[in-house]
Amino acid sequence: MPDFIVQKLLSTDSKIYCSQGEISGGCVTHAAASALSVLGIIRNPRSITEQRGEPRARLFWQKMKDAYVDGISLPEFARRLDELDFELTLAHVAGAHYRILNFTRTALQKGQPVILSFAPVGCPRQLHAVLATGTAGTTIARRFVPSAILITDSSESHPGIGPHNARLEFSPSAKRERNGLYITAWASYRVTLAAAMSLRPVGSKRSDGKSP
Repeated sequence: MPDFIVQKLLSTDSKIYCSQGEISGGCVTHAAASALSVLGIIRNPRSITEQRGEPRARLFWQKMKDAYVDGISLPEFARRLDELDFELTLAHVAGAHYRILNFTRTALQKGQPVILSFAPVGCPRQLHAVLATGTAGTTIARRFVPSAILITDSSESHPGIGPHNARLEFSPSAKRERNGLYITAWASYRVTLAAAMSLRPVGSKRSDGKSP
């Protein structure tokens, strides 16, 4: 029988999780703070509002704290993050669900955290942002077949000893899928990916720049 395995997990530290309510920020702020923690830009996403906290965390909070009420789009988030000069390269994609899924899988394989924006099927305006932290799947004849994106979701309960508390399941081919099954500890429902943004240090391996 095939074994369920994790192919790649960008961080094994549950401290990258930051619950909504711990900081006065929207879901993009939470996901971005966790992504910066994965990359080692800041140590603890929960501490970004502390006046005597680490300098980069305070700078990030100053840029993001006004986005709590109205939220923020990924392009606007990218613009603000560029202004902070954290030496990061950001790549953004929007459009069809399967294109965003392919973009995310490729970025994760390269060790790049990905902020995902999605909405429940039938509710396109109810966008929510989470952080993709790894890929899971099965081994079949010694070949890994990915079937889920592992996710750190600030709106869900604490993940416990690991960093992820949700997953987005997809079929092995996933060539033209319009949505995926989002599974948490308490619920499962279908969602459509709307956009994604990967983050990587400037000095890391460059991507080819092509859209998936």
